[in-house]
Amino acid sequence: MNLEKVSIKQKNLLLDQFISPEEIFSLSPETLAKTKVLDQKTVNYLCQVRSLDKAKQDLTYMEKNNIQLISRCHPEFPESLANLYMPPLGLYAKGDLSLLQAPLTIGIIGSRHPTVAGEKYAQLFSSSLSAVGVTIVSGLADGIDGKSHWGSVNELGSTIGVLGTGIDICYPRVNKKLFELMAKKALIITEFNLGEKPLPYHFPQRNRIISGLSQGVLVIEARKKSGSLITVNHALEQGKNIYVIPGDIGGATWVGGNQLLKEGAKLVTNPNDILEDYIIFDQTATKQIESTEQSSLKMATPEEQLLFDLIKKGYRTIDELVACSGLPISRVNSLLTMMEIEEIIMIKYGNILLI
Repeated sequence: MNLEKVSIKQKNLLLDQFISPEEIFSLSPETLAKTKVLDQKTVNYLCQVRSLDKAKQDLTYMEKNNIQLISRCHPEFPESLANLYMPPLGLYAKGDLSLLQAPLTIGIIGSRHPTVAGEKYAQLFSSSLSAVGVTIVSGLADGIDGKSHWGSVNELGSTIGVLGTGIDICYPRVNKKLFELMAKKALIITEFNLGEKPLPYHFPQRNRIISGLSQGVLVIEARKKSGSLITVNHALEQGKNIYVIPGDIGGATWVGGNQLLKEGAKLVTNPNDILEDYIIFDQTATKQIESTEQSSLKMATPEEQLLFDLIKKGYRTIDELVACSGLPISRVNSLLTMMEIEEIIMIKYGNILLI
C-alpha cells in the first residue's frame, strides 16, 4: 500500500513492533495511536486510505511486466541492506535476482556531466572489473553512472542499477536503451512504489542502497557538494572502502574526489588497485612465473641488458641506475623510454618496475 504521508522511518518502526505488514494493516486506530510512532493526524490518514485496490492493480502490472517485489523477510533480500540504519521495506526488481547475492560488488559513482576523461575511466574500470566477475552497482543516472553500466553490460553484464523512481519509470529518458537492456541482461531495483516520480529527495535516499550493496565505492569526478559525496558518507558509515581516481586540481568536477584523497581515500589508477583489496594472489607462484619469464628475456642492446639486469636486482630509480651503470642520465632516460615503449618496464611514481 502506497502511504505517502507515512515516512520510511515510521514504517520501519512499525515493522519492528509487529510481525508483518498484514498485521499492521489490520490494526485499529486506537492500537496504532498507542505505538507512539504515528501522531493522531497520521493515524487518521492511514485509516482513511486503508484499501487494497491500488495494491491489486500494481500486482497485475507487475505480473505482466516480470517485476518482483522482494520484502525484507524474503530469502533473496540482501543481508547488507537489512543491516542498514534505515533499511528499505522491500525492493521492486526486474532482471537477474542472483546479482543481489554477488560475491564481489563495487559501486561506481560520479558526475552527471563528466569530462571526456571521466567517461573513459568509468567505462574502462567497469568493463575491466566486470571481466573478472565483479558486479558493478550504480544509479542509472546520466554521466558516470550510465557509462559504468554500459562498460559492464558490454562485458559480462553483471551490473545493478538502483533507481530513484518507481521501476516503471525510466529516468533520465536518455538511458532508455540501457534501462531496457539491463532489465533483460542485468538487474534494476528500487524501493519506490510504481509510478513514483524522480523527486529530489529520492536520490539521497537511493544512494544508501548503492553503498549498502557495494563492498567498496569508486568515485570518478565529484563536485565539492554532490550526490556522490552523500553516497560516500553512507559508505563510510557502513564501513566500506572508498576509492578515488585523482583528477585535474583546477577542474570543478574533480574537487570532491581530490578532497576525499586528502582525507584518506585510496588513490587508484588501475582496476587492480581495487581488486588487490579483495582477491588474494599467490605471490610465490607469481614470483616464480616472473622469474622464469624475465630470465629468458634478451634485450636489444648491451646497454638495455645492463639496465634490465640492474632493475631485476632491485635498483628502481633513475638515480640508482645512473650511479650503478656508469651511463649518462640522458642515455639512461633514452633507454628507459625505449624499454617502456617495448612494454618491458613501467614507470610509476618514479619507481621503475618490470612488466
